[in-house]
Amino acid sequence: MKLKSPLFLLLASPALLPLISQAEELESSQRRARASTPAAVAAPDRHAVPPLNLAMPLPEVAVEYVTTRTIEGERHAHGHDHPAPGTVTWRFFREHDRIDIENLEARTGERWQRDGNTQFFFKTFHADRRSVEYRMDDLKVINAALSWQQHAMLIDPSVLRALTEQDAGWRDGYPYRRYAGTVDGERLDVVWRVDLNLPVVLERERADFRERTELKAAHALASAPWRRPDQTDYDVIDFADLGDRERDPFVLRVQAQLPGGDVHHH
Repeated sequence: MKLKSPLFLLLASPALLPLISQAEELESSQRRARASTPAAVAAPDRHAVPPLNLAMPLPEVAVEYVTTRTIEGERHAHGHDHPAPGTVTWRFFREHDRIDIENLEARTGERWQRDGNTQFFFKTFHADRRSVEYRMDDLKVINAALSWQQHAMLIDPSVLRALTEQDAGWRDGYPYRRYAGTVDGERLDVVWRVDLNLPVVLERERADFRERTELKAAHALASAPWRRPDQTDYDVIDFADLGDRERDPFVLRVQAQLPGGDVHHH
């Protein structure tokens, strides 16, 4: 099980990001993006679009996204490793040593924390006031990605660099660059907000599966209108101890939602 980023942990996607191959499909994707996102405007002469700089210090932000998935026909019923179709509203909180993603409807969350070179991951269930903690050894066992940049930008930086720039400009006062390409058989189209180093629009497509993630609101973390749920009194279960709690009703109920949960399933 390859865990690529907090976004894909939250949304249960088994793959990387991605989209694009044929020229006609790219043109169609460009038309859809222009029709469904705010109109781009040329940058004022005095404000050139900044270059892509994935190594810059990342601003602390709180962002709300909506992800919509569609699967054509009935082919997804059996034998397809896709997340279920539907729409999910979620929030992303980023600070220097902590990243949170909150699924508002499901009342579940993902949290990455780091202490120097050591990373920790928590899968959180707010209705139960419980979380499952994964330490470095656990993350290696389940083959989780341990790139902090990848978690903090919601995409593997090497994937973004592999895409081809399509255009650049200013939209609603912020600089963007648009990239498209094919990675691991998926077509990917990304509108990238250069000042935040986060996607504004991310579309991916593979065969009958299509997914669109769109940024709806972004705030500086210190002045954001949303707060992360207080987890100070949550019961924390070590991932390594799940095998000893297989009869725990809570563990039985959430095991399918846990990254690497099948490791302890017998």
